[in-house]
Amino acid sequence: MAEEEKEPLLDKLNNAFLDFVGNAFGESMRDSLAETQEKIKDFSADAVKKFMEFADDTIEKMNLKENEQVIKTRDSVEDFLKQAGLLKEEEDEF
Repeated sequence: MAEEEKEPLLDKLNNAFLDFVGNAFGESMRDSLAETQEKIKDFSADAVKKFMEFADDTIEKMNLKENEQVIKTRDSVEDFLKQAGLLKEEEDEF
């Protein structure tokens, strides 16, 4: 049985807000806001990806790859960001 993919909370909120704007101000305003949100989302995704790259680089340079607590914390942050929809599923570096 296939697992249902759940819509991230942030996406649910954004969609509800877009619907509100569309109902209150018209579809052209909704479309404009949706385009702006998409640009912000792309920018945020790039920023989060760069943050994780920086963290991975720092872990590597400080020889912390063998430190279980550091790796667990890093993986927990990555999991949270993925669940929040702020980081796309990709192959883990560690």
